[in-house]
Amino acid sequence: MTTAHTTGVEASAQRQPRNRRARIARLIIIGVTVLCLGAAGAVAAVNWPRPYPMGEAAAVPTGDSSPIWVEDDFDMETSTYDQAWFDMNTALQTHDRELFLSFADGDAEAQLALWWDNLSAIGWTTGFITPNTDADGSQLVNIGVDLGFPANEMRGSGSADAGLILTQGSYYRITTTGSGESLRITSFVPRDVIQPWDDGKLYVERRDHVVLFALEDERELVTRSIDEAEEAAVTTLELATRMGGDVPQTGFTSGITGSDERLERWRYGNSEKPEGEIDAAGFARSLYRPSQASEIIDPTIATGDATGGTTVILGPGADFDRRVVFIHEFAHAIHYTAAPSQSWSTSTAALEGFARYAEYASGASEFVAYPELKSAVATLGVDVFSDDRIYQESGATEAYDAAGSYYLFVAENGGDPWALAVDSVTEGRPIFEVSAEMSPALTAENWQQWVAGR
Repeated sequence: MTTAHTTGVEASAQRQPRNRRARIARLIIIGVTVLCLGAAGAVAAVNWPRPYPMGEAAAVPTGDSSPIWVEDDFDMETSTYDQAWFDMNTALQTHDRELFLSFADGDAEAQLALWWDNLSAIGWTTGFITPNTDADGSQLVNIGVDLGFPANEMRGSGSADAGLILTQGSYYRITTTGSGESLRITSFVPRDVIQPWDDGKLYVERRDHVVLFALEDERELVTRSIDEAEEAAVTTLELATRMGGDVPQTGFTSGITGSDERLERWRYGNSEKPEGEIDAAGFARSLYRPSQASEIIDPTIATGDATGGTTVILGPGADFDRRVVFIHEFAHAIHYTAAPSQSWSTSTAALEGFARYAEYASGASEFVAYPELKSAVATLGVDVFSDDRIYQESGATEAYDAAGSYYLFVAENGGDPWALAVDSVTEGRPIFEVSAEMSPALTAENWQQWVAGR
């Protein structure tokens, strides 16, 4: 899923002129909560006090179409498996590289070795691989691990998956030969999303609360950014705890690149960028979990159609203020873990609004009710942060700021922004409906008046 983030503008009532480029840049800090296939979240940059980079949260589809991460039609695991699949899962659980790669042949040898070595450098505790059949009859595998810092829904959350590990899986097209113990994977190619670990050797650095990676030729960018990423990770974790949230993870997994081309490749993969969609400075993306439990899956891994673990990627648009972009995207990651999405009815405003609010509440940015925002809120009401406006260049700036302001309005008027973030996703309802049930004072109409009076 992908969502975008914008930041506050100047604190003075007199707003400085903004050029079109700066305005666009302000629109994008994207979070991706839609499993692998969604457009990744993005962030754009501008000079302060003009809006700086934004990033979107995972794009959640709207309308009557099925959620893109649901594989009910053709990706369900079968009830019986060749012995090779048992052994490969054992290899992932025990970190046995030799055993795992013994089932690769031909072109897949180098591809799977690169996958294994890159993810080992990031770190994991357990993983899975499950064979599937695509709609056209071609072979697929869903393969993933719990990268960096294992995350799970909290015990006592009421979820059937509470306490189970959220994995970051992806789908790959494969070809095979043989069967049973003699089965061999002969090709291994990304189906939809192209992950950084598919593109070449990674350079990785780690701190107590973050692991940061880039392709080997951009290792200096990791070294230069890792301490800032750690500071943002600590800030975000402390903020979530202060809001009363149970934070079921101790850190974040993030990549970084100085190349717009790489960022767009990892954001859209084998899909085309939708016409009119905002550019991105970074994104957060929730990946896949196994679609169902089976005899080959580690029983500690969460399964089903909901989203899995999250990774964050920053691009060159984040250079102006990486701290705010990291905080925005890490807030998405916590949100996705606390409330994994399994409904295409999830409002993007619920996701982007929470991440923008995290900026405000952490002090990374400041909410300013500038004239264009006041006008849009007064005229459009809650439609100002509709999904269409959040993802399109023409309306994203006000959409992000308005969604963030709604959380701020709730927080400043006796409501619970953490409960708003979680309940909106788990119940599949818009934030203005959830807030109105918290208190008669937290209605959309009162929010409009609150913005008008700022």
